[in-house]
Amino acid sequence: MTPEPETKTKATTTAKGTSAKAAQVSDTVRLGIYITPEDVDSAKSAYLADWQAGGHLDTFAKWMAYAFDAHAGRSVSERTRLARPSGRSETRTGSSRSFVIPTDTIARMREAIAQDQAADRWPSDSAWCSDAIAAAVEQSRTRAGGTLPTAPARLPNRLRR
Repeated sequence: MTPEPETKTKATTTAKGTSAKAAQVSDTVRLGIYITPEDVDSAKSAYLADWQAGGHLDTFAKWMAYAFDAHAGRSVSERTRLARPSGRSETRTGSSRSFVIPTDTIARMREAIAQDQAADRWPSDSAWCSDAIAAAVEQSRTRAGGTLPTAPARLPNRLRR
């Protein structure tokens, strides 16, 4: 199961100046990465499997942020072990995609990449994120008993229970 997200709360006020229900807010930034269609499809399937298993991450971007945050929490040796072979393909195999990610997750990702560089590993943001996604997909596949659902071509904006 995925952990509860950390969010900041901000009180909102109505036109009459009374406090309304606290709204969850978090600073976010758009992260652009180069990713293959296979990685996107696997991530979407893992996201749906986690949701079906009772997960709370109700948007694909939140699931992606969780994958990046979990990968940043691993040690350099764990990330090295999980790294997939990298190199340039003879043909274009993916496309640029962007995800709105909490800034604190991006900060942890950047720190983890700096740690990897200090250990003589030099992943690009896209390669690092690809490794994070692959690791999260495998964890979801294990939790789901080895099989992930087939994701639709287009996911709903937000899942509802």
